[in-house]
Amino acid sequence: MFLFVVVIALLGSSACTRKNYNQVPKASRKTGVAYNKKPSQAGSTEAYGPVRFPGQQAAPDMVFIEGGTFHMGGAEGDIGYEYNNRERQVTVHSFYLDQTEVANVDWKEFLHYYEIDSGAEKVVQMRPDTFVWYRDLAYNEPFVELYFQHPAFDNYPVVGVSWYQCNEFCKWRTNFVNRQLLEANPDAIPHPRFRLPTEAEWEYAARGLLEQELYPWEGKSLRNQKGRFNANMKRGRGDYAGRSSAGGSRLLEGLNDGYMIPGPVISFYDVNDFGLYHMAGNVAEWTLDTYRVLALEDNEDFQPFRRRGDLESDPEQQDVVYARNGMDRDRISLLYNPYDPKKAETKFIPGPDPRDSDHDRVKVYRGGGWSDVAYYLSCGTRRFWNADSSASHIGFRCAMSRVGSPSLNY
Repeated sequence: MFLFVVVIALLGSSACTRKNYNQVPKASRKTGVAYNKKPSQAGSTEAYGPVRFPGQQAAPDMVFIEGGTFHMGGAEGDIGYEYNNRERQVTVHSFYLDQTEVANVDWKEFLHYYEIDSGAEKVVQMRPDTFVWYRDLAYNEPFVELYFQHPAFDNYPVVGVSWYQCNEFCKWRTNFVNRQLLEANPDAIPHPRFRLPTEAEWEYAARGLLEQELYPWEGKSLRNQKGRFNANMKRGRGDYAGRSSAGGSRLLEGLNDGYMIPGPVISFYDVNDFGLYHMAGNVAEWTLDTYRVLALEDNEDFQPFRRRGDLESDPEQQDVVYARNGMDRDRISLLYNPYDPKKAETKFIPGPDPRDSDHDRVKVYRGGGWSDVAYYLSCGTRRFWNADSSASHIGFRCAMSRVGSPSLNY
């Protein structure tokens, strides 16, 4: 009994005296001079005073994702023979990610304040393209007219937004959230900027540390033990909701998929082990990366990210060659999407960057959407879309870099 008490006391004392390695000491380790308690201002002749940082706090709706090493890529099977997601061990630094996809109501809030700041003419370019719902041989007019506009869909994920529009939302959110933070406390330290996640960050977060699993949940089944679908998806040709023999509108009493189109950003589907909703199904999501077939082979193994598509000026960055009909030829890995000034007049498309090429305007999106079959729900599956285009099955969520300690424990 005495030994048990001593052990508990020692553990308690070690926990209480554990150092915060990110805390700046009271005096300089190199000069021995005591730091000023007040942060130094430009031109001050007093002793230097560092800015005291209590630690990064999560921004609204953001979930902390502690970084680590994992095997990126790999999928159920390369049914399209694309060779674009070969498995590779990489490491990502800790970051934050939205718990939910950006909803229609979030985008409406963005439009409201964006118009105040930028004017009515520019806000028109930020409106979602609701025509992404239109099909020649389907009666989708109700979704064209109502999916974004009607308040019944406010908590549903925003779709019809391009990669460029999503980046503009991230810029606005950064300025708006930090402005509110500084108005409440002028001495507060602003958050790092909101941005789209890299595809490495997205896949790491989707897997939820279940590295060898196909989906963001355990096992290869698309249903849980209660027979409930784990994601909002298309089961097969013409089957967007599942069959019902019991009637009604509740899961297990009615539609076993729950929704024919995207569902609310928080719905009955379980979160993954990081506490994130809809990392598979509902809507697929834009990432920050430019698409290239062999990106997983070319990228760095720490914080992999493809900023530009064309690196052919470096011989070491050339794609491998492969044999076809006995002849070797360069693998086609760059996708072409030139800047169109006429399209830019009606949609928000930044002018061409002189550093970019026409191969840099094709971006990666991840995750399966409500209209995708199970293959695209796999964490490792990669797809691409033109950055200036949008679709009814693609939405997004924001990420934020973690500063300082990669852990919440030290």
